[in-house]
Amino acid sequence: MRALCTLILVPGLAWGQTVSGRDIVMHGNNNGALPCAACHQADGAGNSAIGAPALAGLPAAGLAQDLNQMAQGEGGNEIMQSIATSLSPAEPQAVADYFASLPRKK
Repeated sequence: MRALCTLILVPGLAWGQTVSGRDIVMHGNNNGALPCAACHQADGAGNSAIGAPALAGLPAAGLAQDLNQMAQGEGGNEIMQSIATSLSPAEPQAVADYFASLPRKK
């Protein structure tokens, strides 16, 4: 019965669905995380007018670590801490991998 509940409650995990960093960047998630592209732009170029840094081409390990720290209330601002808190355990790495795959902006 417990396995059945897991299949019903977490269908993505049941079928081995991977987390799409691109989808989170473009659309957010179903847990309240806003789309990263709203501030950091779809190409990861950032927006200096609002203090959103460029993320394209940065090392994935550092980006994932930053998101995880923000989820713990360390670093970033209140908005980023709220977004990071809304990410599942696998989503920070997926988002970081996606931004790292983009060409760095000059």
